[in-house]
Amino acid sequence: MYSLLKKLASRSLLLMGAAAALLAAPAHASLQIDTENKDERHIAVCDIPDSLGRAGMAAGVMEDADQTPVVYALGGANFPQATPGAKTPEERGEKIFYSDIYKLKDGQWIKIGNMPEPVAYAAFGESPDGFVVAGGANASGHLDKVWLIHKNDGSVSNCKVTALPPLPKTVAYASCVTRNNRLYVIGGQEKPDSTAALDTVYMLDMGAKPDARQWKQMPAIPGGGRMLAAAAHSGSYLYLIGGCSLAPDAQGKPARTYLDGMMAFDETTGKWTDKKLAPVPAVIAASPSPAPARENKILLLGGDARGNGNTDAMPQQSSQIYSYDILENTWEKAGNWPVGIATAPVVVMGRDIITVSGETAPGVRTPAVVAAGLGYSFELTVVDYIVFTLVAIVLIILIVQTKTKGFKNIAIVTDPHSKPGRYAWVLVGLLWIVVMLNYFDRQLLSALYEPIVRDIPQTKSQFGMVTSVFLLIYALLSPVGGFLADRYSRRLVILGSLVVWSAVTWLTGHVHDYTTLLIARGFMGVSEACYIPAALALITDYHKGSTRSLAVGIHMSGIYAGMALAGYGGTMAEIEGWRMTFALFGLVGVAYAFVLIVFLKDPSKNPAQDIMPSEALEKTRPVNVTASSGGVLKSLLSIRSMWMLMAIVAFSGAANWFLLTWYPTLLQEKYNLSTGEAGPMATQWSSLAKYIAVIGGAIIADRWYMRNAKARALVPGIAFSIAGPLIVLALVPSIFGWGFQLPLALIVVFISTQGLAQGCMDATLMPVLRSHIDERYSATGYGILNLASAGIGAMTSFFGGWLADRGIPLTTSLALAGVLMFLGGIFFLLLPKPHDKNS
Repeated sequence: MYSLLKKLASRSLLLMGAAAALLAAPAHASLQIDTENKDERHIAVCDIPDSLGRAGMAAGVMEDADQTPVVYALGGANFPQATPGAKTPEERGEKIFYSDIYKLKDGQWIKIGNMPEPVAYAAFGESPDGFVVAGGANASGHLDKVWLIHKNDGSVSNCKVTALPPLPKTVAYASCVTRNNRLYVIGGQEKPDSTAALDTVYMLDMGAKPDARQWKQMPAIPGGGRMLAAAAHSGSYLYLIGGCSLAPDAQGKPARTYLDGMMAFDETTGKWTDKKLAPVPAVIAASPSPAPARENKILLLGGDARGNGNTDAMPQQSSQIYSYDILENTWEKAGNWPVGIATAPVVVMGRDIITVSGETAPGVRTPAVVAAGLGYSFELTVVDYIVFTLVAIVLIILIVQTKTKGFKNIAIVTDPHSKPGRYAWVLVGLLWIVVMLNYFDRQLLSALYEPIVRDIPQTKSQFGMVTSVFLLIYALLSPVGGFLADRYSRRLVILGSLVVWSAVTWLTGHVHDYTTLLIARGFMGVSEACYIPAALALITDYHKGSTRSLAVGIHMSGIYAGMALAGYGGTMAEIEGWRMTFALFGLVGVAYAFVLIVFLKDPSKNPAQDIMPSEALEKTRPVNVTASSGGVLKSLLSIRSMWMLMAIVAFSGAANWFLLTWYPTLLQEKYNLSTGEAGPMATQWSSLAKYIAVIGGAIIADRWYMRNAKARALVPGIAFSIAGPLIVLALVPSIFGWGFQLPLALIVVFISTQGLAQGCMDATLMPVLRSHIDERYSATGYGILNLASAGIGAMTSFFGGWLADRGIPLTTSLALAGVLMFLGGIFFLLLPKPHDKNS
């Protein structure tokens, strides 16, 4: 043993020494534009159908009828009568504006319709319903009209265009950016002869109900108006870069002054920030926009750089790419775009940045659609080296401990009247932090949805697949994780699970395409499937009698804490970036493994060490778990109570996921709430109810249990039996069309009872399970229940949408959730008496 520890210590010191030497290396991650490797393109591109090319088109990405993303492009303007080499307005002739709407599908542009009138130089952005085009210009002047181009159903020429509320004033050459379904129209020029640029900022919330969508005026641009600026968004900030101001020249005509300044608008405060941002290294206007933001970098592609002293009457537009590091507040040159270009839209599709047509010199257009891939150059950071080192040390320690202490689980069946010793509560505290990290890491993906999708573009259905693959693997492997925790040391299973999922959390911060993100999420499901069954089994190994529900309830409250705290991951991401946020919390989990190595222990083979010494030990006996997986399953599935518990968790899981998925939408539809109002309203009160019930319900169940052997099943049974009918009652007026609906406050109270029921069940499910099965197989049994609950939950989210698509109202679906909860409560109440009152 001494020699093994000596070797371990020496290797650990070598690893730490190597890590210390590497920490001096600078951490660096850079984004690169790859214009050469066409084999890596995610999309085949071709010139737009107009051989002259167009400036001022609008473009974006939407899902097609087959759920594949396609590029949309529309409008624009050119000079079809221009003489070769035209330099003056007279030589260019009349500017023609267009109304065509195209989509790029399978490498070909397909015309799918026309705008109600020609338009160019408009603001534009994607929305849940389609593509929004606001303002712009045509031959009649500048526009205030706003249109929604609806998603195409796959046919060629049936593109539907509807009008939205107009802008408060006519606007062209504005900056535009979309964030969280909000379209911002920033600055611009009100009329063709206006000698001052606009400083106005208008916002349209496309997430609001259609009849509630109105333009809202936001705080004006500080320091005066500007037009033809590039706009971008990252985190909660909107950035405005470069552009032009206007002033009258000697003849009273508008004259441009090119700008290099940069400023940011904070959506959370609704104000422009006072932070001084680094100016662009050159004065640039009309850079392709919205400027792509990736990897905490904003890319400024080309643009009109005439303000840099170029006096050529017909200068070529810039091809220079500048990269702004948001975290470092610095600019650097990042290569060249394949063509000098301005007044062109930019779209991001997969790992490609695409410019659509545009202007190569004043009055000169190009039909080219140019795609360049995003490449990444990484050097390992300090955090990476620390994670590598700590994981290696933890694995060495676990291997040594396995050799010296063994790895088989010994199921200790003690006198159920025994009270837990002090360590039993220390254990609950240790594992509370683990389960909090478990759910924090699990929810971090959803909390950082926006920056992840920005850097790894994907459709909502693709992101849903990332979530589903985790849930599916987690569900399927939960019984396997439970079986491992029954057969082998629960301590080792918990430690292994923590280290692996923490390493996967770290790894998630290093993925750069959709496939690797999907794979990482799958591994997260594998690692986390082992934790909950093992942890609850270990806690209930130590807590036998009147504290069993309370111990489980305290532990399960860590789940709610982790889910709530995950939202603060977004705050950290705004400071450190989403990738570093994943890496740091992966590091936290690996580091915490050392605390468990020191303090976490399996029940000793001498139970007297684990309980109060005054308690009786006559019934104490260690039992080796040697049954095969088939034998364990046969033992569990031969018990009627096990099947009833599987039905209960299936019913409650379906109800829980129905409400999580569709309750906010119901509030929006029935009470005309915005997305921002409905989300918190739907979750905060239910979450509070769960917190109260998981502790309060546990205390009631434990105290009542001392007088009634069925108490731990009766508490959630009563809660579900009350909550289910209340949810149905809340929805009955809408279901039957009685012409009225209950007050919002009463709806929230009734539906929040689901949280009370869920909290009661979370605290008592493992104690109830152990009182009805062979306790040696408690972790496997809980894994099977996890499979039933999570599996049903994964299907429920889909079927809620499936029912809605077929005209089944959400009120009916959510009422079904109430019915299922009531059935779950009845099954709880009908559970037979435990096989041993005191087990």
